[in-house]
Order: sequence, then structure tokens, then C-alpha cells
Amino acid sequence: MVGIDTGGTYTDGVLLEYPSRRVLASSKSLTTRDDLTQGITSALEGLNLDDPSKIKLVCISSTLATNSIAEGKGRRVGLILIGYDKELIISYNLESKFPTPFFEYFRGGHTVQGEEKEPLDHESIRAWIKNNESHVDALAISSYFSPLNTTHEEHAFEAIREITSLPVVLGHQLSTKIDSIKRATTACLNASLVAIMQEFIQAVRASLKAHGINAPLMIVKGDGSLMPYPVAVQKPVETILSGPAASAIGGRFLSEYPDALIIDIGGTTTDIAVIENSQISIAEEGARVGEIETAVKAARIRTIGLGGDSRISFSPDGRVTVGPARVVPLSYLAAKFQRAEMEIVRLTQKPLLDWRQTDLEYWFLHKNTTGEKTTLSVTHHRDLVELLSQGPLTLTRILEKMGFYHPLQLNAESLIRQGLIEQSTLTPTDLLHVNGQFMAWSTEAAKTALEVACTIFEKKKERFIEEVLDFMTATIVEEVVVFLGHRRTRTLPEKMDGQWGKWFLEHALIGKSPYLDVTIGSRIPIIGIGAPAGVFLKKVAEVLHTPLFLPPYAHVANAVGAVAGSVMVVKEALIYRHEAEKVQSFFVQTDGERSEFQDNESAVTYAKEVVENKARDAALESGAIDPQVIVDVSREGGAFRVVAKALGNPRLSW
Repeated sequence: MVGIDTGGTYTDGVLLEYPSRRVLASSKSLTTRDDLTQGITSALEGLNLDDPSKIKLVCISSTLATNSIAEGKGRRVGLILIGYDKELIISYNLESKFPTPFFEYFRGGHTVQGEEKEPLDHESIRAWIKNNESHVDALAISSYFSPLNTTHEEHAFEAIREITSLPVVLGHQLSTKIDSIKRATTACLNASLVAIMQEFIQAVRASLKAHGINAPLMIVKGDGSLMPYPVAVQKPVETILSGPAASAIGGRFLSEYPDALIIDIGGTTTDIAVIENSQISIAEEGARVGEIETAVKAARIRTIGLGGDSRISFSPDGRVTVGPARVVPLSYLAAKFQRAEMEIVRLTQKPLLDWRQTDLEYWFLHKNTTGEKTTLSVTHHRDLVELLSQGPLTLTRILEKMGFYHPLQLNAESLIRQGLIEQSTLTPTDLLHVNGQFMAWSTEAAKTALEVACTIFEKKKERFIEEVLDFMTATIVEEVVVFLGHRRTRTLPEKMDGQWGKWFLEHALIGKSPYLDVTIGSRIPIIGIGAPAGVFLKKVAEVLHTPLFLPPYAHVANAVGAVAGSVMVVKEALIYRHEAEKVQSFFVQTDGERSEFQDNESAVTYAKEVVENKARDAALESGAIDPQVIVDVSREGGAFRVVAKALGNPRLSW
């Protein structure tokens, strides 16, 4: 079995023996953001597969969906809102939650009893599609109370199919939650990702074929379970947070702790999750990506913009901060570009008075810009790209060449955000090179850069490194406290705010008070994941007075988690009461089908049987072996929700 995880910085691979599930080989390569399949190919090559025909299963977790949403790189979507109250949505500023500027309101929708609120306006929908078809790449339809009655979404789909070939996504097929805003958002995001996921899967399959691997391909969902790749193409939004979920699954698998705090320190972010009773904690209310709230059930993860490749910055008073921006470590830049390495090493030969902080920051082009340079509207942006086409330059040289005095004059944030230009400066990864704890790239460049930074900011080397580690420790500890505190009290603020909150945190970290002993203790151990976990989490565990366990293969635990997951399929039914002319009945709605019963007990019995069979059949179709089904009934206001979860190990080479 092969597991692959494409993270923000690295792509990890593992070869796992089945059924012992022993790790036979592992690999780590840099993630190629422009084309994720290049990193996957490198990860496969790093496993040195002697006989690819022996591979019976390939599982992949990916940041593709999460990053596409966070960076606004999904396809353009037209969102059709049927039966939504426009004035109400505007009055509560809910339009800002829709992840597309192309949306429109149409008559139709249903009531809380599943009855038609007003007839569907087919003609207006067709007219809007004709006027906007050239502006969008896909369409999403969300009808009011569609989980209780799907007919208007289905009729709108049929009407649209007559006039356009654009991909169309229906809200009720992704979520049975009554929350109409989240359902519309989720449908919109899914539509924006379908083409992207399809291209990714096609490229992955081509890469596997080139390596002689003919095995089933499964994708990790945001809750850590597995789904066949055709389902991932249809519902790519369900892969949100699949990387952090795989990390938690991998930590559990490698450590065998039933209850633990999983902290995964990568190059770009640190992800925190909890394992309880050997199960990953799920956010039932829906995953969140930045400010976008979805109806996708995913692992409950807290993500911090803090990692090995986080930018080390200095405040005006000389204090050190780390993150949240990710940059390229100077040690890596120097290893890749010989001229940059020579420039960095020779910095100490410059007169001391000429040393600048901008000497320690390089800018370079992330990719070939031949076709993109002409599309830049700002003249000095074109000049900047032309200048950087010659290779990496220090910010000092860039300002001199461009005739500017301050980096703000470059106004290059959009170029950096789009990934056109990358930045390189001092990072925690460089400090690991200095200490000899990581030796992959140019140690000499890292040592010189640290020496120059210490001289500029009048710090001793040991103290500088200590300040960086202290900042990272304080940040992670605070995030752990907030994350665990939210487990029981969701109304707590997102930060330990206020003077007392900051005082308690500070004294728990460094214990300044001569009168009070302030301690914070975690009742569960920490499982450290990621290559630098042993360095960065040691003090975190000490502050939290809890054991730190670093499992074998912790540096590729995400890839282990990708292949260690199980196939899980969830099917749901909604039961709601209907009254007409003083006659009461109960409707069961599931997968677009509606059945009527005279009493609630009969409705519940039928719903349980239907969803159990649907879940089992779907799990078998998805490649599960002997799936076990659990059925749960819960009350939601005046309705009942019946949920069946079918869980089983993936079948090999079906």
C-alpha cells in the first residue's frame, strides 16, 4: 500500500506492508505548488519500488481543495438561489458569505413542512444563465429547504441542462443541513473545485501508470476516511482539511494512544487535533477555511500560520516574531542558486555600517512568467518581473535598481499573493541548520545570515535562537489552551485576551512571579508530528506538564495517515411532521426520495432501515470490506435526523 500526502511545503510518501501495516520505506520531497503531480512523482520515485505490481492500493491526502479555496484559485461559479429572502440576507450582510460575486435570487423554494412556497421561475433562471454563461465556469443551485424537498433544485437542473453544458452542482446532494447559507456556500465551493480535482486526479493516475502501478486510487476526506477517486471528482469539497486529518490519523496509528493531542509542525503551518477513544474529533457544524464556513463535516483542526519555513521578523524595538507568512529558507535558496550562496557568505566582508536588514531578504520568480508579464497592468510591476527574470536578488538591490527607498513603494503584495514572486529570508529551518539538527541545504549560508542578523539587532546568537523558540512555544501553547478550552465552551474568545489572560499565559511560560506559581497542565499526552516536532515541541510539552511522544516515522505521519484510514460512507434521512386540514402525517426524505407515514414510529423504523441499507451498499461500492453500520437518531427542532455510518477497511485491488 502506498500513502502520499501533499502538504503546503513537502510531499511525503510511505510504503506500507499489508496486513501487518509496517512501514517499509518513506520519502519526502518539496511540494510543487504549480503542479502537485511533480511532487507526487518525486515521492513515488523516493520509495524505490522494486515491483510496482505488488502495490494493491494508493491513498492520497492533499491540500489542493483547501489551498484553492484559501487562495481564491477555484473556478468561477454562478450561484442560483431559489426561494431565498434577498432582503433578509442583505440586512444581515450574509451575501458576504457566498464565495462568488456571480449570484442571483429566483422565485421558488419550499417551507419547513416541505411544501412549495411559490412556483419555480424557470424562465428567469434560463435568461440569467444565457446572460452570464460567458462569465462563469460552473453553476451551483441551492433551493430553500431543499433537504426537505429536492424538486426545485432538480427541476432547475433540468432546465439549465437544456441550454448549457456547464457543470452543475446541487446543494441537497452535498448537505442535508437546514442551514441554507452554508449549504449554498458548500455547493458553490464544490462547483469551483470539480474541474481542478478532475485535472489533479487525471495527472495522478497518469503518474501512477508511468510508474507501473495498477492499483485502486482513494482520496482522503476531511474527516480522515477514504473515498474512491470518482467520488472525489464529484464531491471535491469533501477533501477540505484532508491533510491535517491524515496527520491526526497517522499520529494515532503510529502511537496507539487512545487519547492524545496531535500537534503537526510542517513547513507552512502547525495543525492541532484531538484523538478521543482512538477516534478523530469531527466538527459536526462544518469545516471552516479562513472566513468561509461550509457544511462539510471534517476533522476539528486548529491551524496556525507557524512552521519551519515561517518568516522571522523584527519589530522596531528589536523583538523577534515568527510567522504567519511562509517564505523560502535562505539555506534552501543558497543551495539552489550558487550566486545567492556566494552573496550571503560574502556579506560579512561588507563594511559593518553598510549592513542592512534588506540584505537578508531575497526575491525571485516562482515560475516562468513569459506569458504573464504582459498581463501586468502596473508598469513598475512589469519592470520588477523583468529584473527578477535574471535570478534572485536581495531586497536591497531591488530597491536600488528600481529607484525606491522603501519596500512599500514596490506595492508587490498582489504579485506575492498570486505566487508570481517568492521571498526568502531567515526562518526556523535555517536555525536548525545552524544547530546541526537539519542539514539538507546550505549550512554556511544559514550561519552567515544568523551572524549578520545578530549584529544588526545587537543580539547574541544563543539568545536569538532562544527568542525564536520562546515565541513559537508561547504561540503554540496559547493555541492549545484555546483549542482545548473550546471543546466544552465554544463561546470563549479566540485569544487569551485581556490583561489577566496575558498575565496568566506569560507567567505559565516563564514563571516571573515571586509569590504565585502559575501552571497550565494538559491531561492528555502530546503526539508530535512533522520533521521538526522534536525540536519545537519539547518546551511546549514541558510548559503543559505532559509527556511528548515522537513516534517512528513522525516526519511522514501524514502519508501514513493517508493509507491507514478506513472507508466510511454516511447516509441520512430527515423526518418531519406535515399537517393539512387537521390531518397529521410524517414524511421521510432521503436521497431525493420522499415517503409518507401516518405515525412517527413507523417513519423512524422505515428511515433507519433505508439509511442502513443505503450506507452499507454505498460502502461496499466504495471498496469497503465487510462494512459495519451504526445508526443514530437525533432530534433537530421539530424534525428527526437519522444517520447511518458504514465503516470498513479498504479492499485491495478490487
